[in-house]
Amino acid sequence: MSFTKTVTRNSIKKLFNEKWQLAMFLIIPIMMGGLFSLISGPGGQPKPIGTLLITDNDDSILSQLLIGGFGQGPMAEMFISKKVTSVDGQKIMGDGEASVWLEIEKGFAQNYLDNKPTTIKLVKNPSQNILPQIAETAVNLLADGGHYVQVLFSNELQQFNNLISGNSVSDAQIAVMSVQIKNTIENLENQLFPAQIKAVKKKTETIVKKTNSKSFMYYMFPGILFMSLLFSSQGVALEFWSDKSQGISRRLLSSPSGLTQYLNGKLIASIFVYALIALIIGSLGLLMLQLPLSNILVIIFWLMLSGLVLGSMMLFVSLLMPSQKSASVVTSAMVFPLMMLGGSFFPFDTMPKWMAAIGQFLPNGYLLHSFNQWFIHDIALASLLVPAGLALLFIVIMWFVNKSLLPKFARS
Repeated sequence: MSFTKTVTRNSIKKLFNEKWQLAMFLIIPIMMGGLFSLISGPGGQPKPIGTLLITDNDDSILSQLLIGGFGQGPMAEMFISKKVTSVDGQKIMGDGEASVWLEIEKGFAQNYLDNKPTTIKLVKNPSQNILPQIAETAVNLLADGGHYVQVLFSNELQQFNNLISGNSVSDAQIAVMSVQIKNTIENLENQLFPAQIKAVKKKTETIVKKTNSKSFMYYMFPGILFMSLLFSSQGVALEFWSDKSQGISRRLLSSPSGLTQYLNGKLIASIFVYALIALIIGSLGLLMLQLPLSNILVIIFWLMLSGLVLGSMMLFVSLLMPSQKSASVVTSAMVFPLMMLGGSFFPFDTMPKWMAAIGQFLPNGYLLHSFNQWFIHDIALASLLVPAGLALLFIVIMWFVNKSLLPKFARS
């Protein structure tokens, strides 16, 4: 037990010694919250205040899909899209009459399918700060997503390229391509995602709906909390690789129950991190939204519990990876899809129904949705009991799983 306390104390000291790591857990979500707060109008709802110029020199299905991302959902509420030629785009941007200009080069789709370098030019209006940054972030996310699709489905993309190029492709080849895509997706699901928490349907009394006077920022606040949790849980999981690189894990193999106490100490230290995040961001949010500070106790408890769920999941994935670099890449690749689908970027109420249905069954999405029932929809605090019980069960199961993986992790 004394060794567990030592691990906990040293982990917390290390966290405060590396101040930038703790700062990043807090700064990124606070900045995102600030951006959304500035974008929201006086009534609290986002409105289209930016002009996005689009020059599609390729005019392909792939380029249309890329452009379509700016014409759907919340992005459509932030930007008014306008197709222009290269000459007109240069003139309009020179006059400062648009926020962003997106130009897609000719041959973009073909180069992408051939796995060759391709260029998407993004020109930002220097007199504007918020909307150009949002557009740049969206394009970067799309580029990252396209890269991962190339890595995972390179063979299938080549076969698809032959198909649209008019080359002869047999029915058998098309069938094989479909099976390969299906198998790749199933393998990814098995490797990246643990058993998901299932929602238990519970009958509730019909509640008379109150007039909705809550601001857009009110709906965004819980998502910002969980965004910070995702970043911090990834950092906590990667700490195990950092310690391993210093030989700590291997030395603990020779100590009776050394790895178990090490795991417990790290988890206790992570609880401190989640509580600190909840206290700082939660207090700022409650003050800004003019809500009772007494709610901070529930926020701290729920984020500590949710942080343990997400941290256990990230640790599970990290322990399965063959190297520190691959652990960092894979967990980073998980964070942004989980934020997008799990309600951290956009509230569930503003997402398409099919996307919200998927997001609410992800671990972070389920816990965020349950939290929203109390925080946003004013349902009794007792509604969190069932999700809390499922979260505790998940944490216990993952503790045993991660404990069994640690010896192999330390020896490798």
